[in-house]
Amino acid sequence: MIPKPTDDVLIRLAAIAARADEVLAPDQPLGRPRVGLNTAKNDRRRAMEKILVLLADPEVRTYVADLKERGLLNFSG
Repeated sequence: MIPKPTDDVLIRLAAIAARADEVLAPDQPLGRPRVGLNTAKNDRRRAMEKILVLLADPEVRTYVADLKERGLLNFSG
């Protein structure tokens, strides 16, 4: 059985997913004005920093650890 996350954890996990989408986006997404390479790198760096802050949240860490203990996640992190 998958444990139900609290609302706060769920919101943080959704924010991580949104930031990951930013990090993995192509350098020149469709429908956006052209930006310099440094701007794209800085945007990705800021998104990655936000992901790391969210992952450091004690509630998120506890929830992820619980999923790993149950064998529902298979990664190191």
